[in-house]
Amino acid sequence: DTLAPDPASWQHRAGPAPTPAQLAAAACVEIMVRAMNSNAVAIGAATDLMDQAWWSPGLRHPDGTFAFSLGYGGGIFVDQTGRRFMNESLPYDRAGREMIARMKAGKLQLPIWMIYDNRDDGVPPVQYPNVPFADTSAYHAAGCWVSAPTLADLAARIGVPAHALTETVVRFNTLAAAGEDSDFGRGTEPYERMFTAGRPPLARIVTPPFHAAAFELSDLGTKGGLKTDTAARVLATNGAPIQGLYAAGNSMAAASGEAYPGGGNPIGSSMVFAFLAALDIGARLT
Repeated sequence: DTLAPDPASWQHRAGPAPTPAQLAAAACVEIMVRAMNSNAVAIGAATDLMDQAWWSPGLRHPDGTFAFSLGYGGGIFVDQTGRRFMNESLPYDRAGREMIARMKAGKLQLPIWMIYDNRDDGVPPVQYPNVPFADTSAYHAAGCWVSAPTLADLAARIGVPAHALTETVVRFNTLAAAGEDSDFGRGTEPYERMFTAGRPPLARIVTPPFHAAAFELSDLGTKGGLKTDTAARVLATNGAPIQGLYAAGNSMAAASGEAYPGGGNPIGSSMVFAFLAALDIGARLT
């Protein structure tokens, strides 16, 4: 039985919206899911949060993947109507959830586009793209990045109404000049200013040519996994612990539930629940 990544994997079937690219190594996720299915689940283990993941807007790359990214020092996201629809600097899991909520409501179609100007020679204002940028020409050849001399021309190239995109940028530039995003509150939380030296991440879009970069819904991996108790013991579907079976980290359903307290959450749960498992095992051996 091959363990190669399978686009029909458990996460893709159960998730609220399909994610074309798994930032966490797809093979590792697939191995974990198949291991649960063929071993723990086969003996009656319960699972939880299988419709959840560590979500993120994903920058589209020329090879067709959509990689988790963060640290947007500028630019705005627009939807298929050419309008802003969210705070672009939200913590990535919350940003992904905002996208999912709008997709479920039928208000958002992918891709979304990051609109930005030429202050960085056409490269999107993304401080941490997670994977190195390829050659600029490759992004343009693949349709991931689009450029145009005017906003109206850019709108035509990405298929959104020109008047809406122009009005959106004019409105945003007004807010950026005032230093306050009264539309979506961008820059109001300390996390959002972490990437801009404490300043609100509100950079005016004024220097032509203008650019658009395609984003999709991506993730860092599944939150779903085996259901455990406070001793890291895997629970059966009837709620009773399965003797001798423990889980920690990404093999267990996320200890934080649907929330994402911060980066490194799975590492923390790996350490804590592995320690709890060791304590429980030790107590049973004495």
